[in-house]
Amino acid sequence: MEARLQSLETEVARLRDELDVLRVVASYAPSIDGGAATEAPLFWTEDCRYDSDAAEPLAGRPAIEALSDRVGHLPIGAAHFMNLPVVVVDGDRATVTGESHTFHQEEGRYVVARVSANRWELVRADGTWLIQSRVNRILDGSDEGRQLLARGIRESRPQPPT
Repeated sequence: MEARLQSLETEVARLRDELDVLRVVASYAPSIDGGAATEAPLFWTEDCRYDSDAAEPLAGRPAIEALSDRVGHLPIGAAHFMNLPVVVVDGDRATVTGESHTFHQEEGRYVVARVSANRWELVRADGTWLIQSRVNRILDGSDEGRQLLARGIRESRPQPPT
């Protein structure tokens, strides 16, 4: 009975970590699109990095705050959608791999502005999951975006016993 209880507790803790990591990554779109400039950086580490091929890399919470403020005040509608990603938790570190779509409003309707591959790396600090880095690459047929997705899938596969 004790072993079974321990097994269940371990499984619940693993599932809780995955859910918490998903919640942090899911916070990106509404915090950026909503212009929640004060709150958006709180999901990131102080020394975070955001590397996108669409802009200069961002470093630190103030850069995330500025991004949220800028996007949240665009004179057109903007919406970021993230597909359900693959989450891998390893102790106090986690990786999240998935695709995202960015929509912009043009002439009163939304159009797809960008489809991207994403890799998020998170760390648990004082019991809270925070984004340490994000890499975002356009899916335009080039290798870089594909490789980012393939890496995440390879890392998510259970390893056979040795």
